[in-house]
Amino acid sequence: MIGLLIFIPLITAALCFLVKNRRGIEYINLIGAAALAIAAIFPITASHSATIYFFREMFFMDALSSYFMMVLIFIAFVVAMYSVDYMGREFKKGVIGIPELRQYYAFLHLFIFSMVFAIVSNNIAFFWMAIELTTLVTSLLVGFYRSKESVEAAWKYIILCTVSITFGLLGVFLIYYASTSVYESTYQVSRLGIIGTLKWSELRGIAHEMNPETLKLAFIFIIVGYGAKAGLAPIHNWLPDAYSQAPTPISALLSGVLSKCAFLGIIRIVILGNMSLDTSYYNHLLLIFGLVSMGIAAAFILTQNNFKRLLAYSSIEHIGIMAIGIGIGSFWGVYGALLHLLNHAIVKTLLFFSTGRVRLKYNSPIIDRVRGAIVVLPVSGTIMLLGALALAGCPPFNVFLSEFTILKAAIDNGNWVTFALFILFAAIVFAGIFYHFGNMAFGKPGTDIEKGEEKSEYKKSLMAIIALAAIMLVLGLYIPGFLDGMLNSSVKIITGN
Repeated sequence: MIGLLIFIPLITAALCFLVKNRRGIEYINLIGAAALAIAAIFPITASHSATIYFFREMFFMDALSSYFMMVLIFIAFVVAMYSVDYMGREFKKGVIGIPELRQYYAFLHLFIFSMVFAIVSNNIAFFWMAIELTTLVTSLLVGFYRSKESVEAAWKYIILCTVSITFGLLGVFLIYYASTSVYESTYQVSRLGIIGTLKWSELRGIAHEMNPETLKLAFIFIIVGYGAKAGLAPIHNWLPDAYSQAPTPISALLSGVLSKCAFLGIIRIVILGNMSLDTSYYNHLLLIFGLVSMGIAAAFILTQNNFKRLLAYSSIEHIGIMAIGIGIGSFWGVYGALLHLLNHAIVKTLLFFSTGRVRLKYNSPIIDRVRGAIVVLPVSGTIMLLGALALAGCPPFNVFLSEFTILKAAIDNGNWVTFALFILFAAIVFAGIFYHFGNMAFGKPGTDIEKGEEKSEYKKSLMAIIALAAIMLVLGLYIPGFLDGMLNSSVKIITGN
């Protein structure tokens, strides 16, 4: 079944590129996304209680992998649904033609493949290659419209992420080097004569014997390399440009899933470090990066006049919140960080979807040009405002619950500086988001804007928005038993108890 997870997106991408009519491409896209979701059910449920392996243990899924896979599969499916309406509208307006439509869906499913490949990789070098592959594929999607701004954003994305991920590769080399000393001391040499290992499952077994100073140095390279891809400040510069120029469904995947896949690489190395030495070194670094990310995001959110760039800076804030939760290190800190990962993916996807409909209606992503969205688009505009409140941490929505859990962990651990700065930055972000989205939702729309939701042919995107909004509200009030079980199992892997 893990093999199916890898091959289904590849087959879907190939078919989307080969078919030459719009309806055929859209059907293949939806069927491929549905098939991937069905194929993921068994490995996700099976790996919840036991680690499963595939192809000589080169690929695997444990409870932590299954949690990330669940987030990826769900967001990928709703993005595939939303893309049909969004890109169909672009096609009808003459913005794109059949060749561009084929490329879009082919690259979309290659993007999904690269993230699946990263999550199931048991080899840390394979994980690095998968993250680098996401850069190559998504750079083509960021520059999809081929405008001056989008091409510039794509080049900036390629250069910054490629340079930063090189640091991640140095971290991989250092981890391998640390493993060689353990294997040499126990005379464990493979049949090929290679000493050391790159397999995550084997590294975890020998982590307590690995040189802690080497792992410390490796973690610095890893957090710079993968942290740039995740969106941690101050190595986040590519993110606002890429999010604002990519097609809206791709922006949702970049923010909702890709940043989390890169963050998984950081978490895996934190697990090794925590098993080899005192956890304070890793925790302090994550807390610093997390608080810096929140602070920088708070400052830039106040000054934005493009709602896609605003959502990009919000992603920087929320990846910082996740880093803070992991950095606190206690059960509730890690639990809150993982819960926040899911909550942010749902709310940010919802906001990209709802603002995407607003952009198509107003023909602009500029905040000052959007007024009266809840009058012009009663359903999408209202949900956009509710999503903005949720993103800002307002109860009773899901983001508030996970942020509250992380704050509880900070208090329990006596991290009062973290608690105070978290509250300060969160308050600034709340004010900025409420101000900008309040102006977009209320006010008097221009006379040239036609009121009313889009025609029934655009109902797939509306259904996706309503479904995400319902989940956003439910998870703010109640955590289902299966989700709580997945979170508990994942926390045990990270904390080691």
